[in-house]
Amino acid sequence: MSDNDKKLEYLSAVEEWKTSALSTTNSNYSDNLYSLLKNSVNDKGTQKLDLNQLAQDKVLQELSSLYEEYTFATAKDASLTDDIRREDDNKHHSEDSLVYGEIDLQGFIQLLLTNDINIPHSNNDTFYDLGSGSGRAVFAARYIGDYKECIGIELLGNLHNMATSVQSLYKFQYKHKLLHDDIKFMHSDLLDVKEWWSVGTVVYIPNLLFNNVLMEQIVEKAKYAPSNAYWICLKKFSSMTFHTEFELIHQCPVEMSWGQSNVYVYKRCSNT
Repeated sequence: MSDNDKKLEYLSAVEEWKTSALSTTNSNYSDNLYSLLKNSVNDKGTQKLDLNQLAQDKVLQELSSLYEEYTFATAKDASLTDDIRREDDNKHHSEDSLVYGEIDLQGFIQLLLTNDINIPHSNNDTFYDLGSGSGRAVFAARYIGDYKECIGIELLGNLHNMATSVQSLYKFQYKHKLLHDDIKFMHSDLLDVKEWWSVGTVVYIPNLLFNNVLMEQIVEKAKYAPSNAYWICLKKFSSMTFHTEFELIHQCPVEMSWGQSNVYVYKRCSNT
């Protein structure tokens, strides 16, 4: 079989994958994954591969390339030297809540694409990361989902600047590969950005070290969340007020930069 025939066979398989995915309830199909699969034809040819796994592998390859010069160590060092750590009026955030860590991207991608919990990622949805650091989780969501917009909110200026540097690289070298490509990074306190709780349908909240004051302030926002909102957290919410608005639908261990940690997925209660 010629190389051209192999490419045509592969593209045919990708089209069959798309057709099958679109006809399946709770499919993890997205236009962006489809686009990445089509662009991977020169890399993989017609090898008999699981196309769902191939799509995830392609996302991880793209992210690894995008962040080649922006490592976890670099981001952690940037967080430690940020000026906000020396400010006295930082009333919402304890020193612990500013500790830098990252979720394992493979685990995060698998979580977002888990059919059993059906986290939405259509072009009617908006993704937020509340403490986005260098932006890795935001870009992961962008690559796998057709979100109308993927937005990271970061308090530390050094990390926000790093995320915008990666965004510039993405704009010129990677953005063209995706059909849905909008990304935004905001340098702000998460409590000052009302859009995440009013329009965010998928919100990642890395709250493992958030203090009680900040946790309660986040709970106060739950009643304003959209009816189809999902919140992905690293620590359970214990407030009864919160559980009148959201229900826990999934929990699982996921690797983090500091080791394994549980992740909790909450869905907006249907009766609210």
